[in-house]
Amino acid sequence: MENYLYYIVASNVALIIIYFLSKKYFLFRKILIGLYILTMSSYILWRGFYTLPDSSVISMILGAALLIAEIGSFILSLLFYFLFWQKNTKEEKELAALFPNYPTVDIFIATYNESAEILKRTIVASSKINYPDLQKVQVYILDDGDREEIALLAEELHVNYIRRDDNAHAKAGNLNHGLTKSKGELIVTLDADMIPRVDFLEKTIGYFENPKMGFIQAPQTFFNNDPYQFNLFSENNLNNDQDFFMRRIENQKDIYNSVMYIGSNAVFRRTAIDSIGGFSTGVITEDLATGMFIQAKGWETRFVNKNLASGLAPENFADLIKQRDRWSRGNIQVARKWSPLKVKGLSKVQKFLYMDGIHYWFSGIYKMIFMLAPLWFVLLGFYSLNATFTGILIFWLPSFFASQLAFNRVSQGTQSILLTNIYETVMAPFISYAVISEAVLKSKKGFSVTNKGYNTSKKYYNWRLSLPLLILLILSVIALAKSLLIIFDVLPFPDGKTALYINAFWLMYNVFILIFAVLVPFERPRFRKSERFASSEKAQILDARGQLIDACTMVDWNELGAGLVIDHSDLPDIEIGQKVLLNINGYQLESVVRRVRPEKDTLYVGLSFLALDYDQYAYIITQTYAIASDKLPIKEERPNKMTKVLLSLLKGHLSFRK
Repeated sequence: MENYLYYIVASNVALIIIYFLSKKYFLFRKILIGLYILTMSSYILWRGFYTLPDSSVISMILGAALLIAEIGSFILSLLFYFLFWQKNTKEEKELAALFPNYPTVDIFIATYNESAEILKRTIVASSKINYPDLQKVQVYILDDGDREEIALLAEELHVNYIRRDDNAHAKAGNLNHGLTKSKGELIVTLDADMIPRVDFLEKTIGYFENPKMGFIQAPQTFFNNDPYQFNLFSENNLNNDQDFFMRRIENQKDIYNSVMYIGSNAVFRRTAIDSIGGFSTGVITEDLATGMFIQAKGWETRFVNKNLASGLAPENFADLIKQRDRWSRGNIQVARKWSPLKVKGLSKVQKFLYMDGIHYWFSGIYKMIFMLAPLWFVLLGFYSLNATFTGILIFWLPSFFASQLAFNRVSQGTQSILLTNIYETVMAPFISYAVISEAVLKSKKGFSVTNKGYNTSKKYYNWRLSLPLLILLILSVIALAKSLLIIFDVLPFPDGKTALYINAFWLMYNVFILIFAVLVPFERPRFRKSERFASSEKAQILDARGQLIDACTMVDWNELGAGLVIDHSDLPDIEIGQKVLLNINGYQLESVVRRVRPEKDTLYVGLSFLALDYDQYAYIITQTYAIASDKLPIKEERPNKMTKVLLSLLKGHLSFRK
């Protein structure tokens, strides 16, 4: 036993040393990944040959299920680390590369039921986009909702409006119909809420200097907080849960010409789309299939890792579930209809990476097995592994520790396995159901649009959707209590305590994760109809009596209003309901005072804009939602620290109850 302890201590110390060296030297990051693969392979072999239970048929089945889940998760991690084995060193391309023959560009804004307020922002931003020859840019509203209100909006904003007689093939059908009504050499696809920045075309079109370039994908970013950030009171401590895929995984797929088309924020060469017969139909994730077929035709693709368009993330837990349900079902549909392994023209690496993207959705099933495994042992007495405590220390502990360190190094602190487990746990019951119903039962569930523009003054708990998570938490707490009572000899256990130690560890881990998970469906009020954007612009206020207030700094604003701070040394006489004129860089904005709040050395004033003409509205949009990517005032990726998340959560709930 003493030799085993030396090995365990030495291996973990070595991992820590390599981890710290990997911060500076890329070679040691590869060594760390290699050690994870080595230790995890050893663990899987040990599990397969020495730990499968044979005490009963049920235990054998449950033991096999757990092993399959571990092997499946390991396969996912192998392809994940394959992606991050090397750096993406591809060069960026400038628009000037196409001078003077700039291509014609059609901007497609696909919509079904989004409000005019949401669409207006995207339309105006698209109209104000920078391009050397704006005569070559056409904006098209593809309205699958056939709404007169949107037709009038398009007419007001002087953009093209296209409706169709039916909704066949949902969004893909809408885009294909748009292709028949336009002629641009390049096609930009935007979701209704995805607002392009003024430099969107400047940062993407240059890549089409390469005649083999099929499409360019920019990441989807979001200007609001998703349910994880918002409901866990961690707006400043968590990145959007899609950021890691959008900004890092897509960037690594770019190395292997395997960039996934993600439905928006992309630019296509028309001939590339024509070469595959248009946007793929017959599945609810037309984007995945469309990008795959373009690459299979031999076209090149690139990922531009810049924040070039931002939209609305799902704003409540129900919409988040709805969105991920659609994505998971769509991936299964693609696999069933066009298995990437059988698509001619794809390289072996492309096939494996597309299959990996589809396989990812099975991780919800794996997660459910991991959470249920200790429950069926402690509460029901069914074994899922038959291992000694020494074996667990030798084979499991180094692999577990290596997995934590390797993932943390690859994510560079912007994501963690602990946080990933929270996200996966929240989704696990719903994704498992979606995948099983689609893969086994062949569900006929169709395309559904994620709601946009949600706001409410109410707080509530979504009991219906949280029920699976609450049941798992309650059962895990009961099982953990029983385990501890057995370990401390309060309760008898006929088979000895050895097997309890690893189960007790996972129960503690699962309880910690599930506590976070069951708080995500707690919906906080979202009062504002539009997100506010931070600012430090100097401004002036002219009130109805002609009094000019110079000492103003705008702290946040959007198309609906602004918040300003006024120096107390120039303390004005401002009252709620008073009409004022706000001067920002020469733009005179009629406003009404909605809030006045004295602070320590300043006075905060909240304004609502009364009536904006087109130029005023466009100015605000281009300085907020659509501001150039190199002028973004905030750090885009934040380090995710679970300690800060926990403290913010406790502080948030305590203050929320007051």
